[in-house]
Amino acid sequence: MFRKITSFIMLFSFIIMVISGTMLFISPFGRLSMMIQWEVMGLNKMDYQALHLTFMLLFTIAGIVHILYNWKPIKNYLKNRSKKIVFFTKEFVVASLITIALFFATVKHIEPLESFVKMNKSFNNYWVKSFKEKRMREMNR
Repeated sequence: MFRKITSFIMLFSFIIMVISGTMLFISPFGRLSMMIQWEVMGLNKMDYQALHLTFMLLFTIAGIVHILYNWKPIKNYLKNRSKKIVFFTKEFVVASLITIALFFATVKHIEPLESFVKMNKSFNNYWVKSFKEKRMREMNR
């Protein structure tokens, strides 16, 4: 029963983190979100930040419990054909290389991840431009 509960908590937390992360990705930069009273689905940027942090914590705790429940299968993933534990199985190496590549591509600003990061900046610039245009219209009244 607790395995299923843990899996569902991970699933629901993941969904909420995807939604809140998406909202944070497209939200206005810094305090501008409060200045323009930005909201989506009745929630403002601070609400989405709180949700994202809270469910990241819940997802992390459930992930640790999930690992504990599945320790035996995880150990089996690390075994070779002679049933000896080997950390550098093909699957382990591939997963490690993908993770390391994405990490370094992100921090070294390598494409296509750099374009993804720039997309976030373009959302921020959109909100700043919209705010400035609105202020100019108000001043010209």
